[in-house]
Amino acid sequence: MSIFGSLNTANRGLSAAQRALDATSQNIVNANTPGYSRQRVLLTSVGQPVTATFHTGNGVVYGGVDVADVSRIRDAFLEATRAAAGGRQSFLESQTDILTSAQQLLSEPGETGLQSTMDSFYASWHDLASNPPDTAAAAVVIQRGLAVTQQVRTVSNGIAAQWTTARDTLADVVNRANQATSDLAKLNEAVTAGQMAGKPVNELLDTRDTLVRSLADLVGATSSLDAEGRLSVSVNGVSILTGNHADPITLIGANDISTSAADPPGLKVGTFLVPVEAGHAAGLLGTLRTDLPSLSDQVDAVATRLRDAVNGVYGQGYASDGSTGNAFFSGTNAKDLAVVPVAGSALAIAAASGKVDGTVAGMVGDLADDQRSATALGGVDGASATWRKLTSSLGVQVQSLKTAQSVQDAVVAAADGAVQSDAGVNLDEEMTNMMLFQRAYQASARAITTADEIMDTLINRTGKVGL
Repeated sequence: MSIFGSLNTANRGLSAAQRALDATSQNIVNANTPGYSRQRVLLTSVGQPVTATFHTGNGVVYGGVDVADVSRIRDAFLEATRAAAGGRQSFLESQTDILTSAQQLLSEPGETGLQSTMDSFYASWHDLASNPPDTAAAAVVIQRGLAVTQQVRTVSNGIAAQWTTARDTLADVVNRANQATSDLAKLNEAVTAGQMAGKPVNELLDTRDTLVRSLADLVGATSSLDAEGRLSVSVNGVSILTGNHADPITLIGANDISTSAADPPGLKVGTFLVPVEAGHAAGLLGTLRTDLPSLSDQVDAVATRLRDAVNGVYGQGYASDGSTGNAFFSGTNAKDLAVVPVAGSALAIAAASGKVDGTVAGMVGDLADDQRSATALGGVDGASATWRKLTSSLGVQVQSLKTAQSVQDAVVAAADGAVQSDAGVNLDEEMTNMMLFQRAYQASARAITTADEIMDTLINRTGKVGL
């Protein structure tokens, strides 16, 4: 090998070591950057060229080293596993948060819950039965009845408000998903252009993976790569991104809980319904379609069964004006349940016309007993039993969701650990690499210095005598 060949080989070594040090520095400064994948310089040896070179002729034996690629360390399987786990976690998180808020709205068990209010209502009837002429006791009955109607209405309106909030949140999720899909389309174009130009695109690929994970959290999306390395994204088989073309998701369906049964909310892409099964969207859709409407229907059932049981017994009584068949409650559901009598003197609590007694008042008070209430309704559970089933079933559902969420949190943590172990930056490893490439750079520089000294001797000293 000639001196020029040695210089060329050492120069390649300098360039390769410098490139490796650049990659190491990039890894170190991005050690805490979310979504960053460590990069590794792949070196390859350069052998004897097939043809002669300008400087060295045919005597070249070695060509040194070259940078074959700067690869991005990222395992596609681990990333897909993490995205799927995150989608499931987001689904449970959304559903748990909404139903936990609904459970807090019920205030059960507790002194401020509806069950306590209904117990006080029935107790006031017993107090009136003990002293029928007492106008104060009759006024208490009406006030306790109003308290029941107000609390039932509050719970029903609260559930409706929860439904509206969940739908607004779903609309925001859809907007964020559409923005992420649009950004991915632009990134696909930028990645393709960069690869064709031979420019580094590792940072663009990191950003693309971060957006894919975000879409998995939002709508349970999955991704795949085509032969040209372009990313495609779909939601349960419905495509939302193909190459550089993004298809927006549209939120359809009712805007109010009262019409949600006839027109349930959903997601569409073009004319295709999107069967979302993971991500925040799936959890929100589950509560909008099933959980909250079911709770609202059960609260309505409490109101109507309270109305029917009380009116069925109360209608047997006689008022002071001799009228009978009166109703204590009016309304068709929890939102419009109301007390009919406005004054205690108008209550129909006597067993016969012209008689002053509390027979009927005592019978209404006895409806606090589940069996008597069921008998009054023809075998159907009364208001108290229906309410307890509602609160207990919701409590069990929330607890089950919290347990599942806890398990999924552990799954996500394990998936994060696996991704970080594979793609994350290890500072100890990078410091070792930095020292290694620093020594390689110094050695190449020393080789150039040595070749320079040899050339200096050949040019300036060869042929001189006596020196």
